[in-house]
Amino acid sequence: MRAASLAIAALVLLVAAPRSAHARVQNSASGQLGVVGVGADRDFWAKTRVNYGLRLESVWFREGPKDFGIGPYVEARTASFGHGDYGGGLVAVLPVHHTFPLWIGGGGFARREDAAFGPGFNGFVAWGGRSFNHHGSYAMAYGLLLDGRVHRGPVPGFDLVMTASVDLQWLSYPVLYAISALRH
Repeated sequence: MRAASLAIAALVLLVAAPRSAHARVQNSASGQLGVVGVGADRDFWAKTRVNYGLRLESVWFREGPKDFGIGPYVEARTASFGHGDYGGGLVAVLPVHHTFPLWIGGGGFARREDAAFGPGFNGFVAWGGRSFNHHGSYAMAYGLLLDGRVHRGPVPGFDLVMTASVDLQWLSYPVLYAISALRH
């Protein structure tokens, strides 16, 4: 009877014992290509330009693809090489679906235009595929992004960016395939 009580107590302790969290940092790098509605002064969409961008993200506190995560990002982008935006902020991953989460964020940036820098801030929402790497710290991210950007400086205004975000690792696959084909 005593051995059975000890076995049950040991089983209860084993099952009820708190488990340590194994949250992993998930880093990603993506290139962006899309359109920018460039606003100036009182015009909401004065010109349409091509958006080129590069974003590096680091999402923390996720233990799996169904978990919330938050972390910093840095980016550089341009609208048809007419100006450059350089900045960063916070990104949060909302697991509305384990493969296709929603991620939102915002931050500040400096716009270089007409040989001068001006401050700005942005907010964005994105939806798309975002992997979770259980064995490493790099996770692929790709999707569609809508970004509102308010800027001051030589030409103050509001820009609306609609872009496709493609993981840079994905762009390396044709090169890796070619190298593999040449080796074998």
